Amino acid sequence: MTSPTRQAPRRGSGPAGFLARSAGCLGAAVLLCVLVAAGLLVWFFQTVHDSGREREHDARADVTAAAERLRTRLQAADADGTLTDREITDVLHPRSPRSVARTATGTTVVVQVAASDWAQCYAYTATRTGTVTSRPLGTCPSPSPVP
Repeated sequence: MTSPTRQAPRRGSGPAGFLARSAGCLGAAVLLCVLVAAGLLVWFFQTVHDSGREREHDARADVTAAAERLRTRLQAADADGTLTDREITDVLHPRSPRSVARTATGTTVVVQVAASDWAQCYAYTATRTGTVTSRPLGTCPSPSPVP
């Protein structure tokens, strides 16, 4: 009869091998969690940044639309070719103009138009022909007393 042969214990078996395998799995899990967390942070900050740009774009579009509506209302008030102080007050209510300048060719009214957190000043020029043009200004002038 042959005697049974003993095999040498496998490498990595026993408590030391179990701990090594467990440490390796734990390390991989921690690395995966760190990568997922980093990805979520990048996604979050990108989303916040994009929503800020979108909000600003929407606010600018709202200001442009409000400025055009204001131009249309000023043009309707100036249908007779003379834009009076009363007509300006009625059209701008509850706003007040930053300035009103009258010349022989017409009246220029500067108004600040705002929406959300965006504001822009526009110069509206009413000519004696009953047309009103508008243009955005780079900076808003200080308010001046209206005559």
